[in-house]
Amino acid sequence: MDSEYLGMKTVDPIILNSLTVALPEEQLSFLMRRINVTGARWTKLLERKFNLPGGKNGVRFLSDLHVTGEMTMTTTARLEPFLALITMDIQGVESNVTYSWAGERGVDNEDYILIGPERIAVRNSRTPTFYLQNGHKESVSMMERVLQVKTSVLDHIANEITISLMHSIMDNFRVFANKVPAKHYYTYASVEDN
Repeated sequence: MDSEYLGMKTVDPIILNSLTVALPEEQLSFLMRRINVTGARWTKLLERKFNLPGGKNGVRFLSDLHVTGEMTMTTTARLEPFLALITMDIQGVESNVTYSWAGERGVDNEDYILIGPERIAVRNSRTPTFYLQNGHKESVSMMERVLQVKTSVLDHIANEITISLMHSIMDNFRVFANKVPAKHYYTYASVEDN
């Protein structure tokens, strides 16, 4: 994938433009920009399941990701936002991806796999760790305080980053399966007539 073979996009590192988490009841919102995610290369495939209910297949991944980016926190109590750079480690995050698929014979008389839309569920085994820097001292201390009290914000940010990464990986699988004949990576079961 990282070699951008057959038009696939590199996933390690991957740059995400922006991510927003809003807490309307708290009158608080977070915006992350220029998010750099590394670690996808070491993502482990834990399990593959075929022929799930509804004719879907599934895979389960385990990832340890390192994230850096710009974070902005805005509140209704203050006109100016709080700004800082964040470094975050997302360790032991599990992604369960289910997708539909179909086989198709191409014009070259080869079999290809078409991968349909995916559904991604993410589960963190622990709260991500983070470090804020390079902002005004007041901004850093206020943001640290809020993120330590509201750990669900960190979980939500980590989940959204992981889901974005998994969508990119699935897009690459889709491109690969659509361009490389199945015989090169899938062993056909032999059927013997008796």
